[in-house]
Amino acid sequence: MGDLGLMGLRSPGMSWNDVRELAVLADELGYSSLAMGESWGEDAFTSLAQLAAVTSRIRIGTSIVPVFARSPANLAMTALNMDLMSEGRFFLGLGASGKLVVEDLHGEKFSKPLSRMREYIDIIRKALRGERLDHDGEFYRTQRFRIRFQPYRQDMPIYIASLSSASLRLTGELADGWLPIFLVPTRMDAAMADLKAGAESAGRSLGDIAISPQVSVYVTDDVPAARDRERPHIAFYIGGMGVFYHRYMHRIGFGEEADRIREAYLARDRDGAARLVTDEMVDAMSIIGSPQQCRVQMQAFFDAGVDEIRLVFNEQDKESVFQAVRDLAPAG
Repeated sequence: MGDLGLMGLRSPGMSWNDVRELAVLADELGYSSLAMGESWGEDAFTSLAQLAAVTSRIRIGTSIVPVFARSPANLAMTALNMDLMSEGRFFLGLGASGKLVVEDLHGEKFSKPLSRMREYIDIIRKALRGERLDHDGEFYRTQRFRIRFQPYRQDMPIYIASLSSASLRLTGELADGWLPIFLVPTRMDAAMADLKAGAESAGRSLGDIAISPQVSVYVTDDVPAARDRERPHIAFYIGGMGVFYHRYMHRIGFGEEADRIREAYLARDRDGAARLVTDEMVDAMSIIGSPQQCRVQMQAFFDAGVDEIRLVFNEQDKESVFQAVRDLAPAG
């Protein structure tokens, strides 16, 4: 079996001290990574800095931070400092986010996200190499400055959360890893072809790109109830997070279902939209069942070429979360 990480550790009723305790447990149990995303709640870096301080082995990373939310120089300083403080355990997950978040929350114009991503990564990699951050691009013109501390290493991994064909090719060309969501192991061919094309355009191969999907997991004997809890999550992304996830569902063969879900969601019938998420969709994108059933389903991801699964546990209280993390621990 491949690597197992944890994505987003805060569950209902858990305090921040509980989250830190869970991070320590995950470190002890052999989980490969702790990742936190950033949308309109807690920022990722302050949380991850605390988790890095109480752990010693497990990798720490973002999944994702939007490239529109910070200047490239600011993000470079933060990422390099996180890698220094964690002694080389940090990875930087970047994403474009979407028009709603970028314009309505951050007040920035959402335009040409892939060109912006390319410039971001160029500036960050200059910082990693200890070079001057000279860049004359479409979005950023930086000059003269050099980060005033020695990077811990020059090869800190940069991952991209991508869905579209063009962004997948960019990921293959530039990134060290891919952070997908709603990945279906049996429907990865088109995405893998785009990743491969991007990699080969830069003289690389698929083997140079770590594949680390975020996957919802429910450790339970009540599969129907777990499906019903996951449906609103899928419906929200299809109907409430812009157009990217709706288009993605078309690319992986759930287009008709996604059309109906989005139509209901945009008509403000969120409950109806959730009911339209089929069992087939939930089962394809999630891991549900007893610990042994979950392990069988996880192996399907690894057999399809996934290197690491970042598990999103959905238990309803602290005790259940901790038990589920123990039940699926890499050490068995």
